[in-house]
Amino acid sequence: MNLYSTIYQLVCDNDCVIIPGFGGFVTNRFPAEVDFSKQEFYPPSRKVAFNENLSLSDGLLVNYISQSENISWSDAEQEVKSFVDDMNARLAEGKSLVFDGLGEFSRRTGTLVFIPDASNLLDESFGLPSFNFPMLPSETKPRVESAIIKGTPDKKGRKHGKGRAIAWSLSAVAVIAGLVCMSLYMGWFDNLFGNGNGETVFAGFGFGGNNEQVAENRVEEAPEETVADFAEEQGLAVENQSETDEVVDEIVESAVEEIVAENVETEEVAVEPVSEPKVEIAKANPDIKVHIIAGCFSVYSNAENVYNDLVSKGLSPQILPQQNGLYKVSVKGFATTADACAELQGLKDQSGNDQLWIMKM
Repeated sequence: MNLYSTIYQLVCDNDCVIIPGFGGFVTNRFPAEVDFSKQEFYPPSRKVAFNENLSLSDGLLVNYISQSENISWSDAEQEVKSFVDDMNARLAEGKSLVFDGLGEFSRRTGTLVFIPDASNLLDESFGLPSFNFPMLPSETKPRVESAIIKGTPDKKGRKHGKGRAIAWSLSAVAVIAGLVCMSLYMGWFDNLFGNGNGETVFAGFGFGGNNEQVAENRVEEAPEETVADFAEEQGLAVENQSETDEVVDEIVESAVEEIVAENVETEEVAVEPVSEPKVEIAKANPDIKVHIIAGCFSVYSNAENVYNDLVSKGLSPQILPQQNGLYKVSVKGFATTADACAELQGLKDQSGNDQLWIMKM
């Protein structure tokens, strides 16, 4: 009986076939796969491996030989033993053993080496070889460039959008010119800069509707009698025009000084008192190295709100010193992380906050 072909048939039908005193064949299933580097597709497969440590008989090979040849169990075991002794003798001589469809055995520096066959033992994949399928090139969209506005490339080949900037500038000039013409046509300048009569000043250039230069606004001068009368009421003597001017200047300066003095006396700078923190910030404690934190806040008042909420629930929280611009509200401090982990869930239940977390100092 040719045990080489017998073992091959058993391996095709079973996941493990042991040759007593020699080793065992083990089959493994692999799904279909794609090798993108080689651009090849592989069908599902069932490949064989060999384990020299599986040398104890499981009865599969001996039972098959006993039934197929109609011999006793002991005779079947003896036939298998003779087969194994023959293989070991050939391997000791440096020869190789070939199991068709399974692989090749050889012994190198005292070690048994098995090179599996590349054949696929999976019946469902029969007739499905691996094949190569080149990947399709990626489609690139054509680049659309404007036929009107194009930039000029520099020495490095980069384009500058000077034409686009010029086009925007021309568009802005056209819009401004249109607005000016519309304003002249509808008489907006007359409404803004004059009253529509012959003395209207056109856009501040000093010309009226009759193309005549408009005189500047005249300032009526106070008559000398009025100034003199006012000076007499103030108890000042005025003899001539120069003295009159000096008197007027003195009166104006004194009035201005009185107004400034009144404003300085009545104005008060309102300074809002700086509110002191209601909750004292905890001092550093070298024995406390771990905290259970309820929240971090950049605004101290927000930290106070969380502190007051925890106090109302029967806890003894602390506001830790500011670090990196944040105030941290500690529910409780511990010496070790293990102690903090032991009380974490209980503090979550008591505070009603499932977001509590542990921070190491």
